[in-house]
Amino acid sequence: MTLAWLLAVPVLTVLAALLAFALLFPVVVRRFIRSVLNRPISDTLAELYVSTKSTTLMQLLYLSIRAATGDVVIRPMGSARPAKGFDDLAFVPAQLARAPLADAEPVELECVIGRRAARPLRMRLPIMISGMAYGLALTRNARLALARGARRAGVALNTGQGPAFPEEIAEAGAYIVQFGRWDWNRDPELLRRADAIEVQVGQGAMPGNAVIASPASVGPEVRRLMRLAPGASPDIHAHLYLESPDRPASLSEVVRYLRSVNPDVPILVKMGAGDDVEADIDVALQAGVDAIVVDGTEGATGNAPITLSDHFGLPSLTALSRAVRHLNLRGARDRVDLILSGGLREPGDFLKAYALGADCVAIATAAMFAIAHRQIAQVFPYYPPTDLVFYRARPQIPLDVEKGASGLVNYLESCRAEMEIALRTLGRRSYRELSPKDLCTLDREIAETTGVRYAWLPPSLAPPAGPEGVGERARESAMRAARTEPAARPADGLAQREAARGGPSR
Repeated sequence: MTLAWLLAVPVLTVLAALLAFALLFPVVVRRFIRSVLNRPISDTLAELYVSTKSTTLMQLLYLSIRAATGDVVIRPMGSARPAKGFDDLAFVPAQLARAPLADAEPVELECVIGRRAARPLRMRLPIMISGMAYGLALTRNARLALARGARRAGVALNTGQGPAFPEEIAEAGAYIVQFGRWDWNRDPELLRRADAIEVQVGQGAMPGNAVIASPASVGPEVRRLMRLAPGASPDIHAHLYLESPDRPASLSEVVRYLRSVNPDVPILVKMGAGDDVEADIDVALQAGVDAIVVDGTEGATGNAPITLSDHFGLPSLTALSRAVRHLNLRGARDRVDLILSGGLREPGDFLKAYALGADCVAIATAAMFAIAHRQIAQVFPYYPPTDLVFYRARPQIPLDVEKGASGLVNYLESCRAEMEIALRTLGRRSYRELSPKDLCTLDREIAETTGVRYAWLPPSLAPPAGPEGVGERARESAMRAARTEPAARPADGLAQREAARGGPSR
């Protein structure tokens, strides 16, 4: 009898609760609806709903963080603001008028960057792993996983703004050392070990600004690799320099110095894409670089102020079209390679970039997710998944290097297989055969600015596209601009300032 009562009490309690809910719920709902419909909006919860129509939940979050901290709001993973991009383009399949390739027919995906260098950068795929800094962005294990995975897949790895370390160099295959506006990664032995050197003057999420980090933001090993004095912060300065941050150097000076240290490898320059991208390219051409990396505003970083990430720069598609057009107008397309980064995730994105003139693409966020995906379940529900890869002075969840490397290899192998299928469907034997003729769009603006065919009209009625991926009106405008501009510009902004002062600063 006692056991029966012990079983009956909770059952009766649940039934009573359900009965009370069934009786009270309609009453509560009716009163709530009457309150919302009959009282002023400012007196009910409806005000919150209305507020989210003019101020998004993300904006409310940023407002709250600013009000709570009084500090700059930092957000990783790039801008979420919508922009016209590669999703507005579609490929034109080869079927009857143009034949596709047979399934077994080989297609070419090998990539060479710096074709005029004594030792060009060679990769199995036209994809490289963009810079993600050890200590300023990623953990040691994340960097090692990227290095191991990139080597196995046959693509290059970029150091980013962080310090190189011996274990990463040993794991990596093709290795790009980023040289720029900081005190580390300047050892001549490291520069001679590099397979390419990238001069970083900006990126899509942080175009050329100085970054002042807290001394406590990096741990002892990173401080040792950066050779920081006790109490010193890992600063990234606004200008390029060779000897001291107080004595800025022009891009031409930096390139000459790097060639004196390692004359055989390609020299790249990376820049965030802005509306003066043509003027920036002229500076890079005059400096004699082998390749230009253009990073669209969709590019991500681990520590960008959201104002820079969301409100500066040009989208990747716009930047690519303008960069290709300007290199063609300057007659530099056959000697300077163009690499696009910023918001590229899928093989279709990569192929569209190649069709519009990119020689290679650089990926970061996609590679980061690839090394983390097998272990994301380990961090839930107590930690954010980024704890697997984002650097903390005391990391909470260590990333398994081998699992991470395998994830990256699998991701790149999947991209390779899909790109091969797509090239055969387009009837192309190499990714370098792609052109704007392989694309169409339903967006008139994109058609006009890129030279891609406007698909609402059949080819017989569509306006002619200009050569090298430039729409007819855009081509005429660019040609007029080229006729009125000088063939060469001053070396860079520093040279202009020196001329105004009447002499060089050093």
